Amino acid sequence: MRSTFLHKADKWITKILSHPGIHEDTIAQKKIYWIASVSVTSMILLLTIAYHIIFPQLRILINYGFFLFLIFLQGVIYPLLFRRSRVDEKLWVMFLNQTLVALITFYCILKLGGIPYSGGLIFVGLALVFFSLNFKKKGHSIGIFIIYIITVILAGILHPWLSVPPEMTPAVNISLFVINLLWISGFAMVFVLNFISQRVKLEQLEAKRLKELDEAKTRLYTNITHEFRTPLTIIIGMNDLMRNEPEKWLAEGSKKINRSAGILLNLVNQMLDLSKIEAGSMPLRMIRSDINNYIRHIVEMFRSVAAEKKIILNYKPAERKLVVDYDPDKITQIVSNLLSNALKFTQNSGIVEVSTSLPEERTLEIRVSDNGQGIPEDLLPNIFDRFYRIDESSPGSGLGLALTRELVKLLNGTISVESVYGEGTEFTVTLPVTSNAPLNEMPELHEIKEKIFPHILLNAKPDIHTPVNEHHNDKKPILLIVEDNFDVVEFMMTILEKDYNVIIAVNGQEGLEKAVEIVPDIILSDIMMPVMDGIEMLKRIKNDFRTSHIPVVMLTAKADVQSRIEGIEKGADAYLAKPFNKEELLVQLRSLIGLRKRLQERYASIGHLSLTAEKDFHLEDKFIKRSREIMASNLSDEDFDVQSLCNEMAMSRTQFYRKFSSLTNRTPNDYLRSLRLHKAKDLLTGSDITVTEAAYSTGFKNLSHFSKVFSEEFGVNPREINK
Repeated sequence: MRSTFLHKADKWITKILSHPGIHEDTIAQKKIYWIASVSVTSMILLLTIAYHIIFPQLRILINYGFFLFLIFLQGVIYPLLFRRSRVDEKLWVMFLNQTLVALITFYCILKLGGIPYSGGLIFVGLALVFFSLNFKKKGHSIGIFIIYIITVILAGILHPWLSVPPEMTPAVNISLFVINLLWISGFAMVFVLNFISQRVKLEQLEAKRLKELDEAKTRLYTNITHEFRTPLTIIIGMNDLMRNEPEKWLAEGSKKINRSAGILLNLVNQMLDLSKIEAGSMPLRMIRSDINNYIRHIVEMFRSVAAEKKIILNYKPAERKLVVDYDPDKITQIVSNLLSNALKFTQNSGIVEVSTSLPEERTLEIRVSDNGQGIPEDLLPNIFDRFYRIDESSPGSGLGLALTRELVKLLNGTISVESVYGEGTEFTVTLPVTSNAPLNEMPELHEIKEKIFPHILLNAKPDIHTPVNEHHNDKKPILLIVEDNFDVVEFMMTILEKDYNVIIAVNGQEGLEKAVEIVPDIILSDIMMPVMDGIEMLKRIKNDFRTSHIPVVMLTAKADVQSRIEGIEKGADAYLAKPFNKEELLVQLRSLIGLRKRLQERYASIGHLSLTAEKDFHLEDKFIKRSREIMASNLSDEDFDVQSLCNEMAMSRTQFYRKFSSLTNRTPNDYLRSLRLHKAKDLLTGSDITVTEAAYSTGFKNLSHFSKVFSEEFGVNPREINK
C-alpha cells in the first residue's frame, strides 16, 4: 500500500514538473529541488505558526519564520509556473536567496544575544548548506558553506558585546533549541534520504543511457556493416566473373564495380563530413549567384530517377531571380539528400515537389515535399538522429538527414519536417539571406553531377521482373530471389540461372505473394528491404501451410550474431553473410534442394501412412494428412478430381500442384489414381467382390481402363488377385 502511494506520488510530481521533450536527467534534478523546497517550506510554516501560538512575545523569531517561508516558497511555485525552465537557469537568484537567508539568520542570532541564546538558530545555517546541495554547480554549495562559516565565526567574535532580550528566558531558549534541533535533524534526514534516492535514480538513468548508447553503437556498426557489405558483394562478385570470363564481363563488370565503389565513397564522405562539422573544421565557400537556377540544375539531375519510377518531379522556384550568398557544395548535399529521400519513399506514379520562396525579406525557404508513405508522428523527433531509420526495413544508411541537419546549422539555418502518415512529408529548410560574398558563376554542370551521382545511384533501382510460367519446359528447380538491390540480383542471376529457373521479387511483400502464387522449390532472400523485410516474409512463409515446406536461405549484410539467431528462430534453413562465397552459396542451395528427398521418402507410402511426430514437418504432415483424408473420403465419387481436391483445400491448382509434387515427388493426379488402385486391391483381396464392383467403388467408370492401370500399378490383372 505504502509503495503504491509513493509510486503514485512520484508519478504525480513527475507530471506537474515535466513538459514534452524534457530529458530524464533534468526531471530527476527538478524533482530533488522541488521536493526539498516543499519539505522545507511546509516545515517552516508549521514552526512559525507554532512559535506564534507558544511564544507570541518573540516577534523577531516569528517575523524571521515568515521571511524564510516566503523565500523558500519561491522554490515551490517557480517550477510549476515555468515548467520549461531548467534547474540551473536561475542559479544566481537561488544563490542570492540562500545568501540573504544566511545573513538574516546571522542578524537574528545577534538580536537574540548570540549563538548560545538564539534557540538553536545556528542550525538553520547548517540546513542551508544541505539545501544548497541541490545546486548543479558545486561551487555555489561551497560558497554557501563559506558564508555559514563566516557568520558562525563573526557571531562568536561579537558575543561579548551582545545582550539577551528579556523575553528569551532560559526555559524559552532551551525549548526553542530542542525544537529547532529536532526539526532540522528531521529535515536533514529526509533530505539526505531523498537526495540519495534521487541520486540512485540518476545513476540508474545513467546506466540506462549508457546501455542505450552501447546498443546504439551496436546498431551503428551493424548499419555501417550493412551499407558496406552490399556494394562489396558486387565488387567481389564482379571481380570473380571478370577473372573467369573477361571477354563477357570486363566492360559490364567494370561499370558495376565503379558504381559500387561510388556508393562506398559517398558513405565514407558522409561520415567524414559529419566528423568535420563536429570538429568545427568544415569550411564555408560562399558565392553570390542565382540560387534558383542552381537548385533547378540539381533537380534536373534527378529527372531520370523520377521517370524510372513514374514519379512526377516538379520544381517551383520563387517568382523573381534570387541572387544571394550560398555554398554550392552544401546546398547540393542538402537538396540532394532531401530529394533522394523523397524519391526513395514515394510510390510509383507519386508526386515530389521542390520549391523556393522568400517568406520574409532576409529569409529563404527551400521546401521538398512528397505524397509518399509519410512518417508516424511519434517518430518525427528522431529522424535527424544519426543512423536512425523508421524501421529496420527502411532502405539507406540513416546518415543523410543527420548530415543535412548539420549542414543547415553550419549555414546558420534551420530545418523542420511536417508529415501525415499515409499522406506525405514536407521538409522545410530556412536559411538567412545575405549578399556579402563576391559575385560568381555557379559551378559547371559536370561538377554538380559528380556530387549528385551517388544519390542517383542509390535511387536508380529499376523494377526487376521475369516471366512466370506454371509449367517450365525443363526440370530445373524454381528459385525465388527476394532482393531490392538490382546489381546484387543481376550478379546472383548470372551464377544461378544455369541450374535454376530464377524468379525475382524486389521486396518482402512481393516475395511473399510470389511464393504463395508460384510455390518455388527454394527461396533466397535478403533481410533489410522496403515494404516488408526478409524476417517478416520468412515468418509468414513458414506459418503458411501452402509454403511452409519451401527451404529459405537468408542472404544478408546483417552478419551479427543476433540477426543470425533471429533468422534461424523464424525458420531460416541457412544464413549466409554478404559478401558471400559463390561456391558456398551453390552448395547450400543444392543441400537444401536435397532436403526434399527426405520429405518425399516421408510421404512416399500410398498404403498406410505412418508419420512419426517431428516439429520440423508439422505443417507438411498436416497438409499431406488432410489431402489424403479428402481423397480417401471421395474415392467412390467418379466425378471427384484434382480440381475438386484443390477446392476442398482452399488452394489454387498451381499452389496445390507445386506443393504436393514437391513433398511426394508425384503429381496429385497420379497420387489419387494410385490411392484408388490400392483401395481396389484391398477390396479384391480376400473377398467375393467382383472386379466391376471394385472398379466402380473406387471411382473408375471404364472397366478396361481400370484393368490396364491396375496391371501397370501392380503387375497383375485384377481378375487374378484371388486366384
